[in-house]
Amino acid sequence: MNQLRTFVTVAELKSFSRASEKLCRVQSAVSQQIQKLEAHLGADLFVRGKKALALTAKGDEMLVHAVRILEMNDQAVATMTDMSYKGQVKVGTSDAYVSSFFSDIIKRCAARFPDMEIEVHCGYSSQIWERYLSGELDVVLTQGRPPAVSSELLHSEELKWVCAKGSNALAQSPVPLALFTKGCGDRDLILQALQRVRKAYRVSYNSTSYAGIVAALASGFYVSAVLMSTVDEDFQVLTGVDGFPVIGNLDITLAYHDKSKGSLSSAFADISRSYFGSMSASGLLVEPKAVQSQ
Repeated sequence: MNQLRTFVTVAELKSFSRASEKLCRVQSAVSQQIQKLEAHLGADLFVRGKKALALTAKGDEMLVHAVRILEMNDQAVATMTDMSYKGQVKVGTSDAYVSSFFSDIIKRCAARFPDMEIEVHCGYSSQIWERYLSGELDVVLTQGRPPAVSSELLHSEELKWVCAKGSNALAQSPVPLALFTKGCGDRDLILQALQRVRKAYRVSYNSTSYAGIVAALASGFYVSAVLMSTVDEDFQVLTGVDGFPVIGNLDITLAYHDKSKGSLSSAFADISRSYFGSMSASGLLVEPKAVQSQ
């Protein structure tokens, strides 16, 4: 199980050094675990010698199995050790993630920990982290981590420019934007990208909710930037060919106060890791790229 967990961590982070930091082990120990697993399987799992670490065909195949095995192992351990996980856990996140990722995460929690009561608090990342630091929230799953907070990366994805298919909003100058209201880190990244290339824009629509942004895009009158994993494929993706610059990545990080075995926070964190790991292995989430700090 240790070898499988090490393999999955290296595969997800595409780095032995980052995996060693996440697993709190020296890099040589991580490399040895991978070598032992490869020897046991009689196959190379990683393509070595490149700048970016990549999985071999056997590695891709093994990753799917490894994630499933670890999920079954963790569930069995929780069941056999009779951890009831009764009580409330307060989770802070954004409503974009609630509308996309949280349905499956909560479903897994309900199935594995039926006595756990989940209270979700949505807001802009800066507000969520302030509440976490003050002790109001037990777990945070969002972007924009303050440097002082210890956390782990679960997913990194590029913000993409989008508009409704057939919309002429992308050709207008200044381009009409639909953005979150001031205070949202996404908004700052989007405007900074436009300002770097001196592209004319006007913020024509503001919303405090992700549903409001999606509704504005669906109208066909606005352009915005979103994570493609959080929306349907009904929108047109805009690139440099259309005159829109690269924005950068948003990283979804996980932080929680009580890391003791059997705590509600640790249980929720385990489910979150398992979810993002299985989604990455199945190809349903964009592979992590270099993270741009916010």
